[in-house]
Amino acid sequence: MDLAVKSCKISDLPVEIPITDIYLLPDFLTLLVKYFHYNVNYLLVTNRVNGDILAVTATFEKKLLGIPSIINPQIIYYQPLEYFSVKRKHKNETQLQDLEIQKQISAYYHKYYFKIEKNLSPNTIDVRGFNWSGLKASPLYTYVFDLKSYSSDIFFRKQRASLRKAQKLEYQFTGKTDIDSFLSLVEGTKKRQDWNFNIPDKTLKDYISQLLKLGFVKQFSITNQKGKIVSTMFCLMDKVNKVAYAWLASTDVQELSKGVSTLLFHSISEYLQTDYDVFDLCGANTDTIARFKASLGAELKVFYRIKL
Repeated sequence: MDLAVKSCKISDLPVEIPITDIYLLPDFLTLLVKYFHYNVNYLLVTNRVNGDILAVTATFEKKLLGIPSIINPQIIYYQPLEYFSVKRKHKNETQLQDLEIQKQISAYYHKYYFKIEKNLSPNTIDVRGFNWSGLKASPLYTYVFDLKSYSSDIFFRKQRASLRKAQKLEYQFTGKTDIDSFLSLVEGTKKRQDWNFNIPDKTLKDYISQLLKLGFVKQFSITNQKGKIVSTMFCLMDKVNKVAYAWLASTDVQELSKGVSTLLFHSISEYLQTDYDVFDLCGANTDTIARFKASLGAELKVFYRIKL
């Protein structure tokens, strides 16, 4: 198949492209440009013969010492590659076609960028095309809940005990929006985890406010007996693909031993079961975080970081 790769601005994306992944939606990317000043473009893979668009991804560009590079923005977890290629009679034909798309993207990256660091989503599990073309695809991990079969019965014994402890303390689960409470809690998280999260509060608040307005995120929280938020999470809500992503979260350090984080994950999962199929916990690549998510009984999934 004769393929072509081209870059286009967000505003120039052809309207007929059936993008569904939330991380690739034009309105979602436009907000990232507005608040964080990333240089974001689409990369389109097309069939030269008939002009069909076969795949799309986004590139977050930054010049390092004047040299263009692709970066992993701190504020998002994945940069997916979404395929629109026609399914062939034999699945291996489709597979080979997708690998050819990866090779063409790799060639484009080699031509125009000095350095690349890009997290694909767990939807891309075959990355041989990138490796064969001189990029390095390294595995990373996340945990996910299959919400169709979710139950707290999957928790390790320790986490079931933590959940029961929290449930006895009259905590309340709420979907009320309170960005200021999150910003207050996250200061403690940054100190506790030595988290280099350096986005100014005003920028982050304005950005989250716009995401909420457009329905891209929802805030979930646990409040104590006085109505104070003690644990909270913003989830990215991919309504089309029925996937929710644990995007930003923080918990009052004084409440951690009372099982409040376990209660928050459990309560969100139960809430999501009505309309969503998957809850991606977004990360399993540091020891303590991986151990906690594993103890919730979530399923380990691999995704890949491609680098040059």
